[in-house]
Amino acid sequence: MRERIAEIAENIKQLESDRRVLAESLRGTGETSFQDALEKNLIHSVSPLQFSGSVCAVDGGLLAQEYQGFDLVLSRAVGVLFSYEKGKLSSHKYHPNALPQVDTDTLFSLEAHEFNLHKSLFRLKKEVECSIECVKKWAPGFLFVDGSLVPQISDKPSEDNPLYDYYCEVVSLHKQLYSTCEESKCAIVGVIKDSRGKRFIELVSRIAGNNSVLDRSNDTIFLNFLLKQGERSFAFRYSRSPREHQVLKDFGGIGEKLCVCYLKPAVEDQPVRIEFFSNAEIGKVASVVQSLSAINKKYAYPAVLIEADLRAALEPMELERAYRELSMHTGLSPSSLKLRRNNRPFR
Repeated sequence: MRERIAEIAENIKQLESDRRVLAESLRGTGETSFQDALEKNLIHSVSPLQFSGSVCAVDGGLLAQEYQGFDLVLSRAVGVLFSYEKGKLSSHKYHPNALPQVDTDTLFSLEAHEFNLHKSLFRLKKEVECSIECVKKWAPGFLFVDGSLVPQISDKPSEDNPLYDYYCEVVSLHKQLYSTCEESKCAIVGVIKDSRGKRFIELVSRIAGNNSVLDRSNDTIFLNFLLKQGERSFAFRYSRSPREHQVLKDFGGIGEKLCVCYLKPAVEDQPVRIEFFSNAEIGKVASVVQSLSAINKKYAYPAVLIEADLRAALEPMELERAYRELSMHTGLSPSSLKLRRNNRPFR
């Protein structure tokens, strides 16, 4: 086993060395026509600024557990408003409050993959509803969302799935959020801290040619070698064919406006993925994210999103508390028994 681990470690070190060499060669690339890119230069410097204005962030917490006869899901979403004056935090607010109540939901007779779908959609619904309320209440200059601006392919059930109507409701809420932000002149920005996408790799490989280094890399890990602190990649379209994309096609023309770039705010942290709509000014969006993220050289993320995450987080005991209260009303019924794999007496 030690020999195999040593071999794997050597392969990782060699791959990282190859990534560094390729990244350095690509940094010398001048203006180039990258398909689906909105800019010709591969790398752009991000201008620092002392931000003045208001930014809102929304995040959700989730706990879920399967039982013999039903599935129990707990979630809550929190909106946080930070107001800045010349780069310094001047005030903060919460919606609906600093520690909102937990919303509980149950579904019956779901298969395992449907259970995962339901809990993801349930959380998305809570977050988008909270986002709409925050934008209407505060009209911030920016709305930061923890994660993508659209549901993921894994969030979409088939049309014959009992959860499909629920998915359509979540899509409708997303559309309502986009129009609410547009009416309020609020730029909505998705910030993804651990992206594993390969769209950027696909675009760059058309210039670099068939390359085994790129084949074995995702966007974030390669851009960690390509970008220096305070730099971003070119902006590019979320999908080459939005009308054929499994999720974007449900959003009509909105999907064609969805764009992406990567930004490296801190020297010792990975780049973050930023999603935005084409009507936003990418230079300003990147500068704001950079300015509000560069608070720690090892963890670069907007402070307002960190606060929303901390407020929305749920403790595991809350799920156990809800289960015990439910059991008090149902008694030791077969439906409320824990799954056998979660209730092993021998370990």
